[in-house]
Amino acid sequence: MKKKEMLFYHSYIRVFINEEEGDVILSLTKNPKFWGNLPTEITSSFRNMKRLELNAEKMFIKYILPEQLIKSAGVAAGINLSMNKMTTENLLNEKGYYLIKTSTRYLNKVLISVKKLLNLSPSKKFEIIEKCISKE
Repeated sequence: MKKKEMLFYHSYIRVFINEEEGDVILSLTKNPKFWGNLPTEITSSFRNMKRLELNAEKMFIKYILPEQLIKSAGVAAGINLSMNKMTTENLLNEKGYYLIKTSTRYLNKVLISVKKLLNLSPSKKFEIIEKCISKE
């Protein structure tokens, strides 16, 4: 990917919750058209949390690709949970989405981390892009 192309992408975030089973899923994608590729079990049994429920103005991170976020922040993509408390599914190359699944017990931590991601400062975004370019 060329450096100029990397500046015009965003990461779109969705948070799904299934209160009956006690699961939370965080979905990252670089284009909303890939939400159609999500498994039907997620779209049918999980409820998509609205932007107002999350107290967020927007549900995307400007100029940062999901791949860049994962490279710089690790497999948890900036979510403050240990690996034994969550499972990840990386289908960015095949189907265009990245899923992080955890229990509703950690919903508060997930929501705090999502807000932090959505409100990244321009300097932090530049630092993430810089790290990814230097690794290539």
